Amino acid sequence: MNKDNIIIKNASSDILSELESIKFDNSYISDAALKYKGSTFKLFNLKPYEANILKQMCLSLGFDCAVSRNTVTCKCDFTDVIIFASFSQLKKLVNKLKEQPFRLKQISELIDNQINSCLLPLKINNHLFDWKKQYIMGILNVTPDSFSDGGKYNNIECALKRVEELIQDGADIIDIGGESTKPNAISVSPDEEIKRVVPVIHEIRKHNIDIPISIDTRNYITAKASIEAGADIINDVSGLDCDNNLFNYVVTNNIPVVIMHSSTVPAVSNDYKTDDIIQDIYLSLYNKIDLLIKSGMEQNKIIADVGIGFGKSAQTNFEILKRMKEFTSLNVPLLLGISRKSFIRNTFNIDFDESDAVSALYSTLVEGINIHRVHNVKMLKRYLNYSSKIL
Repeated sequence: MNKDNIIIKNASSDILSELESIKFDNSYISDAALKYKGSTFKLFNLKPYEANILKQMCLSLGFDCAVSRNTVTCKCDFTDVIIFASFSQLKKLVNKLKEQPFRLKQISELIDNQINSCLLPLKINNHLFDWKKQYIMGILNVTPDSFSDGGKYNNIECALKRVEELIQDGADIIDIGGESTKPNAISVSPDEEIKRVVPVIHEIRKHNIDIPISIDTRNYITAKASIEAGADIINDVSGLDCDNNLFNYVVTNNIPVVIMHSSTVPAVSNDYKTDDIIQDIYLSLYNKIDLLIKSGMEQNKIIADVGIGFGKSAQTNFEILKRMKEFTSLNVPLLLGISRKSFIRNTFNIDFDESDAVSALYSTLVEGINIHRVHNVKMLKRYLNYSSKIL
């Protein structure tokens, strides 16, 4: 065997397996893994004196943190901070920060939560969502004007047949919508929305008591009627901003909810003005999740959606997909809805059928997703199965 010195650029992301492969001491392997596994964190809005103390503590532990150039002279009101360190170093930093003044103890808790974060399971009916795999939410539009399948399933017989197809194809959740949110869509009243969705929910429950049902609505009245009819999850494209009664209803009853980031409903494809749209989306979702939890919501009942296409240009949508893993710091499951979105069709000049394959491909490549909301369940199920061998 060749005994020349050889180097490989990137070792496996499975640090424990790598350490075992070199016959590392098993009695210390778990602790050692923390030394060889690290991450980058960004902290927001530290006061200069807080950032200066944090920087000195990082340096004392053998690593550094990046701050505004005006921090050392305290010529800025606030600074954001970027830290890269091994988990072992971060744990030592957490312990040191606990003894520090100002808001540094709070910062220690934030870092500690990220180091030890794990998604809490969610049980709906007889289905346990433990987030160890990626789940599929199949779309059922009972509308006359949805952008890809409007009018196809807006009677009960067709809707029930479609539900059976979605379940057979591998859907873990059925998402029912009675109002289109495509660009330039006309809003419908809650009464009309209820007429469209509630009978379908009733009929689904007559035939299937187990399949989790999500109601895609912005309206409290529709959501309440749908939950009473047998729905389990509320999927609000306005992120609970449209109807304050819906926010209170969700919190009071601890109903699982998908909160989507959106600046415009119905959807438009233009960016709103912000210095960093990815950061803006993150902070918006973070603050909404924080508000829900402080209002009494159980964290495992909250799911976040970055809102692809809602107030975002095609360029921004692709940037979000590249950086999706950053949103895992929200510590709630992430839902992705790119199925048949116009930014894919327009970018590649393809039709709905072709865009199913492209969105399924992206869905397998994007990191950090827990639920995929799609029209073509069968295709995505197949792509996820193929990719599971290498991802």
